[in-house]
Amino acid sequence: MLRYLKNFITQFFGNPVFPTFAILSAIFIVFLTADSLVQPEKSEPVVSHKITALRYAASTTTTTTTTTTTTTTVTTTTVTTTVTTTTETTTTTTEAENQDNDTEYTTSSYSYISAGESPNSTFYQDRLVIIGDSIAYGFNAYGYIPYQHNIAAESLAVWNMNNYTFDLGGGAMGVYDAAGYVYSPLYYISVGMNDIYTYTADDYAWNVRWIAEEILARVPTATIVVGSITPVSDGNYYTTNDRIREYNSSLEWVINDMQSSQVMYFSTHDVLCDLNTGALGWDYAGGDGLHLNGSAYSAMLNYLFNYLDTTSAYEQIIAHEETY
Repeated sequence: MLRYLKNFITQFFGNPVFPTFAILSAIFIVFLTADSLVQPEKSEPVVSHKITALRYAASTTTTTTTTTTTTTTVTTTTVTTTVTTTTETTTTTTEAENQDNDTEYTTSSYSYISAGESPNSTFYQDRLVIIGDSIAYGFNAYGYIPYQHNIAAESLAVWNMNNYTFDLGGGAMGVYDAAGYVYSPLYYISVGMNDIYTYTADDYAWNVRWIAEEILARVPTATIVVGSITPVSDGNYYTTNDRIREYNSSLEWVINDMQSSQVMYFSTHDVLCDLNTGALGWDYAGGDGLHLNGSAYSAMLNYLFNYLDTTSAYEQIIAHEETY
């Protein structure tokens, strides 16, 4: 066997043709199979995100008790005692029971401090999205709405609104695109304190109306509440309540002129002002003469929800949620 192997090696390497052919064959095989050895690049999937937590399903809980009869026999006297109870059914829907102020409501996707005496307070507050300036931002800062529903910032005004962006989960967006991204059935606009020295009262009012129309263009089934400019404390450094009332008067007329059940004017000024002085009530003042404390936001929401109960807002919100 060794002799045959020795003869094969001698003849194979003694003839230069065979080694050369073997080397060329090996190179050819490697060239043909090289592509199969390269791993293809993996492509990253495109992920899109949309907030949908503004919708809440109704739930029903039924508790039933039965009739119990107890019979006790003593000697020859029979005493029969019958205890009868009724069937109690408790139904929880989106028209939720009133929550006490300053208690945290956590059965939805977000946590916040509940407010309002209306039986529909939780229903409204779950869906409320705030748009506006630093006064509007207080709704989130004091815990009455989650940040996912906040499109408000310090120093934001009608004149500089396009300079602001908000990231509510889908990346940085302008005010109108952020409002469209959330696609809420209920928006509250509170802006103007930073505009009363930039616009006349009428120009300011028509610009706020345009903001509401821009939101409706993106969310056609939305209900929009336009809040008035809030009062200021007497002797503050910035402006006067007479000037604020002038701007609010124009705003009320322009919004009501729309004659739309979807866009309504709400006087937060009347909620917060002292009836004797016409200035910001001392129990609502934030300390600088302009801004508000937490009690003010609780009061505004309480009056707002009661006001919405007098409108078609509840039915409009239901209709909105049935369409998407």
